[in-house]
Amino acid sequence: MLQVSPLTPTTSKLITKVLMVILVSIGIGLCFGTYLYFTVDHQFSRIVTSVLSSLDIGSLMMLAIYYRFYFTNITDSPYLRVLIMICLLILAAMLGSELTLFLKALIYRTPFTFFNSAGFYVLNILIALVAGIPMYVSEEWKENLNSRVVTQQFKLLQLEQQNTLFELELLRAKINPHFLYNVHNSIAGLISKDPEKAETMVLLLSKFFRFTLNKNSATFHTIGDEIGIIRTYLDLQAIRYEERLTYIIDADPAIIDLQMPSFILQPLVENAVKHGIEPISVKGSITVSILLIDKNIQLKVADTGPDFPDSPGIGMGLQTVNNKLRLLYKEDFKLNISKLPEKYVEIILPKGN
Repeated sequence: MLQVSPLTPTTSKLITKVLMVILVSIGIGLCFGTYLYFTVDHQFSRIVTSVLSSLDIGSLMMLAIYYRFYFTNITDSPYLRVLIMICLLILAAMLGSELTLFLKALIYRTPFTFFNSAGFYVLNILIALVAGIPMYVSEEWKENLNSRVVTQQFKLLQLEQQNTLFELELLRAKINPHFLYNVHNSIAGLISKDPEKAETMVLLLSKFFRFTLNKNSATFHTIGDEIGIIRTYLDLQAIRYEERLTYIIDADPAIIDLQMPSFILQPLVENAVKHGIEPISVKGSITVSILLIDKNIQLKVADTGPDFPDSPGIGMGLQTVNNKLRLLYKEDFKLNISKLPEKYVEIILPKGN
């Protein structure tokens, strides 16, 4: 279960509450003092004492309630917490009463003696308990409600994260098997015609899946790992297409160890093979570049095959990449398709660690 630590009030909220306590205490003190002034005797000191008492005790009482966590957190028992709170309220009433008598003596220049007015203390303790306990219960209710809200938000966040990871796993699963049919058909065709090439393709395919299966994270890996994946993939396709396919991988050595989403380039390279190399009978080439530009990582896959149509649709490979990037970066990425002066697909990502 999520343990929610008690939070002390922020500065602005604390100032607001202090001002409210002061104003309410002064108001209560004036009302009570004025009542005593007209009903008991006409001594102005009645009003002064009432205001001071209300202000001192009210302030200490609210401090005890707002900062009760420093005392009540020593136990998990709700009964002991209530008992601690009652003791804090009694202490606030005692200290407030003593402070009131001291200030009164200071104002009127009369002698002051500690704990010299038992009836005054008892009355203030009763007032503090009657007013403070309902306020404590109200604050506890608000805190428990806030804790439940925070707990629910935390659980929802966990569910969202799990759902995101699940979607990323599904997208990853779509990427890996996408080219298996063609590779298997090529291997089957080469077994009798060129066993050595067939064996090389099997080894490359095994290497490709080692990249897939041996990673601790399905979401991110280094740029060097991604280069290893697409190099293995292109080596497989170079055997299949022979002299029809050449490729270049241009990566900035300084960013090889930076993190990037896994299996982002492979679908783009696969599209370049499918739409740029396969339809033509002449030699074609694919260029993959990974550069650091203006603190962003630029991933670009270009090919020399036929131009994109005037209104290119987003195929499964591009859609998969776009969905994965949207899950990881929200709107903080770019995916561009260019026809002129060069045919390429480009991804711009914020630089990671």
